[in-house]
Amino acid sequence: MTARFAVAALLLAAAAAESALADGVSLPPLTSKKHHFVMTHNDATTTSKCVGDTQAPMCAIETLLACFVRSNLDLCAISLGMPQDRLPDFGPHSGWPAQIYWVVRSEVLTDKHFPWRPKRDLGWRPGEMSMEAGDVRIDIVRRDCWEKHIAPTTCEVPPHGPRGPTAYIVRQQSGQWAVITWGDY
Repeated sequence: MTARFAVAALLLAAAAAESALADGVSLPPLTSKKHHFVMTHNDATTTSKCVGDTQAPMCAIETLLACFVRSNLDLCAISLGMPQDRLPDFGPHSGWPAQIYWVVRSEVLTDKHFPWRPKRDLGWRPGEMSMEAGDVRIDIVRRDCWEKHIAPTTCEVPPHGPRGPTAYIVRQQSGQWAVITWGDY
């Protein structure tokens, strides 16, 4: 039993190391519900140590989650890489409950990911996202945690929005990463 656990741990570590640096980009390892991350209303009880610092793609996404959980427009502006006066209207700023989330996909996008050439063809493809080769896609699954005890058994599927994975597209801009779009793709 111990040998099987050790082999599984080595395989998981190898996969994490392989995905950690793809094309020079720091990608988060894939995780499971059992090994989830936590976003709360303050830094002390949040697993992320990079909220507000978008030096890595996952940090931009975690800053966006913190923006919604904490109802903090400064964090929204940082995560989206734009000034506050250009932010979209996210509706009432009542704040989300604490969240647990885990990564189910992470990759650097290349030209082979697109059925069209983004830079050339977007002019005649209205409504298409402006994804480009070099952008990063990270899919996470999140759960709302209304109870004080945050655990997968006490958190539930959000009542609104995607019920499965949410794909976040993140782009490097002036040395920082910014979330350019997200949705249930």
